[in-house]
Amino acid sequence: MTATVSNHPISLSIERPALYVVATPIGNLGDISYRTVELLKRIDLLLVEDTRVTIRLLQRYSITSRSIAMHEHNEGDLLHTVIQDLVAENLAVALLSDAGTPLISDPGFRLVRAAHEHGVPVRAVPGPCAAVAALSVAGIPSDRFVFEGFLPARKAARGRRLQSLVTEPRTLIFYEAPHRILATMADLCEIFGHAREVAVARELTKLHETLYRGSLSSVAVAMNADPNAVRGEIVIVVAGAPERDTSEDERRAMEMIKVLSCHLPRGDAVRIAAELTGLKRNHLYRLAHNNGNG
Repeated sequence: MTATVSNHPISLSIERPALYVVATPIGNLGDISYRTVELLKRIDLLLVEDTRVTIRLLQRYSITSRSIAMHEHNEGDLLHTVIQDLVAENLAVALLSDAGTPLISDPGFRLVRAAHEHGVPVRAVPGPCAAVAALSVAGIPSDRFVFEGFLPARKAARGRRLQSLVTEPRTLIFYEAPHRILATMADLCEIFGHAREVAVARELTKLHETLYRGSLSSVAVAMNADPNAVRGEIVIVVAGAPERDTSEDERRAMEMIKVLSCHLPRGDAVRIAAELTGLKRNHLYRLAHNNGNG
């Protein structure tokens, strides 16, 4: 099938049966590809997170394909029926989230997995993703990054999650709810240190898009002073931990091993030094051997 947009032909071949995972705009409804619009017009069934939200997009582009809601609360109940109908009726089905790319902190994983298990082709229709959009404008190293999704809502659990990431060398990307952003920024300052570089993107692609950049402490101050900071969709991009200088740790470990070896077998001395410094035991064995300890 060939569609035409602005006198330019678009080659559009729809497989049946198939599941299409379709990215949609994260704010500006103009951020959608010609291919996506034409596909959604010709698809047999749309699985959407919330029909009340997606209707705006469908009406904007005169898309009348049948749609039903599939979200985290009913995905398990609908899963078998959807897959069964998809295969038996030879359907082309599209999976959409409210905004952005499905499965990225959104439902759909179980459906995609089930489609693969039943031999149904799964096709990507790429487009907007808030995490990638924020990273692209953050000015923070983007060659290696980790997406952590939403942090836990409770302070204690959030603190534990952040503590587990404090030495992560790759750039970190989080989503956060507006009513928790100031508390999360305070936790980041406390656990990651005030000087760590951060970019906080709010309302990406929308009228009031805002990007706060700087150290964690300076951005926290700026956001606390801005009444709009607690509104809208938020993405946090935090620079990875700086590379650790292990030379001082190695020196301390060698001193420990030297003292402990007077009272313990070398293996025990190395094990204790490794536990106290966080250095690898095998690495300390080699250092101790090269330095003549034990």
